[in-house]
Amino acid sequence: MRRKFHQLEFEFRQHGGKRKGAGRKPKNAEPGMPHRQRAKKKRNEPLHVTVSLADGLPSLRRGGALKLVLAALSASSDRHGMRIVHYSIQRDHVHMLVEADDRECVARAMNALLSPLARALNKLWGRRGKVFPERYHDEVISTPTQARNALRYVLQNGKKHGVVAQASIDLCSSAPTFDGWMERPSLPSIPAAPVVATVAPASTWLLATGWRRHGLLDIREFPQHNKATGRRRGNPAQSSCRATSR
Repeated sequence: MRRKFHQLEFEFRQHGGKRKGAGRKPKNAEPGMPHRQRAKKKRNEPLHVTVSLADGLPSLRRGGALKLVLAALSASSDRHGMRIVHYSIQRDHVHMLVEADDRECVARAMNALLSPLARALNKLWGRRGKVFPERYHDEVISTPTQARNALRYVLQNGKKHGVVAQASIDLCSSAPTFDGWMERPSLPSIPAAPVVATVAPASTWLLATGWRRHGLLDIREFPQHNKATGRRRGNPAQSSCRATSR
């Protein structure tokens, strides 16, 4: 008798593809920076870099945490081909204006900056886990207008978060050493400042000279919201800049 063969059908589980709930889940309560391809960068174009802290961690603007961040910025101010020209330390994020020949230099330098800093902060706070869970965000600066806006946004970022008075400057930033103020604030209006991180002098035309085409910065200028900096985070009331231990 001739046997009849029947083809069996197997059901394969589908992996990937567009479907509801697919993709990597956010590490924080809010979605982080999307993993899109970064914009192309020329050698003479600075970057505005933003690094965000994980949710629920203590403020970076206080005590030992502030000292660790300042020390890390100083150690990485000119390293692996990247120069940190300006910075602003807020409660749960850090802004930096950096210069580098290419993105490979930035990637190496950012890893050399953030990895040891994360370990030091975890040791200080007596915890384990991610400190900077999302990859850093950056924006290419290619015009004098963008350069001035970026300087104003970074140096005056404390005013955006309500932790710096209108006629003063943020002591948790490179603002005290910035030489592009239209009028420097008087010393009595500035409380005792913590040690300022060492930064590298600007070498690109945009951050050294080009931005001045549109005028020096006024300490009373309020930073406009920059779409490239991502979501607004943190509680301004908990962001005071203190050099003493908590």
